[in-house]
Amino acid sequence: MRSFLSNVLLCGLMVTLVAKSFAADVTIPPTIAKNLQSNLPSLTIDRIIPTQVPGVYEVDSGRKVFYVDSTGNYAFVGNLLDLTTKTNYTEARTEALNRIDFNKLPLNVAMRKTIGNGQNKIAVFTDPDCPFCKRLEGETIPKLKNVTIYYFLYPLPIHPDAVNDSKRILCSENPESAMFAMMVKGSTITKYNSCENAGRLTKMQDAANNLVQVTGTPTIVLPNGKIVSGLIPADYLTKLIDDNSLESAVTKK
Repeated sequence: MRSFLSNVLLCGLMVTLVAKSFAADVTIPPTIAKNLQSNLPSLTIDRIIPTQVPGVYEVDSGRKVFYVDSTGNYAFVGNLLDLTTKTNYTEARTEALNRIDFNKLPLNVAMRKTIGNGQNKIAVFTDPDCPFCKRLEGETIPKLKNVTIYYFLYPLPIHPDAVNDSKRILCSENPESAMFAMMVKGSTITKYNSCENAGRLTKMQDAANNLVQVTGTPTIVLPNGKIVSGLIPADYLTKLIDDNSLESAVTKK
């Protein structure tokens, strides 16, 4: 128990929740939503549900989780823990929210790269002008084995040339090679940014915004739907892919 509490406190994840018991009231979630929207107009609310703690509600917003009281005027930011069972409800819920159905990705509009036999698969949402995306492409991807990579271009607003660069890539004779040349070799693409194939960018962005809810690049989606964001070393990404394969094998049994 001491070790468990120490780890929680060291990570800054301890949250004290104080609430009075109350009779169930179906009008409470709408009240919470109304007050949250009043206090936080830009907040996207996907779901509000009661937690195991009386008077405390879970709010799901995109891939984020936080907690509020029954009025929606007070928020608790951190992890909800069951000290008896050692269950971290926030961690479990966040894990669930950070997954999608891989099969729902519009792979037909993605650029595809096959390494080895390509038996494993991942999706990568990338910005051609993103420094971390360039490092992922130059340092991590070449070290992978037997994987098919589906690339979705997702130009970020902070990179003013990213949209045109993305379209130039898509308008190239070989988009996959053009992307590698631009991001890794620093090549300049002089191809026009207006062509029929450039229309794929809108569909890539739709998948990023509405399905995966990408907040930064690079973002990687594994076949089990797990979403991982940021620059990942090759050995760690390989482990994630291998773990996914094992998980899939167990699921099929």
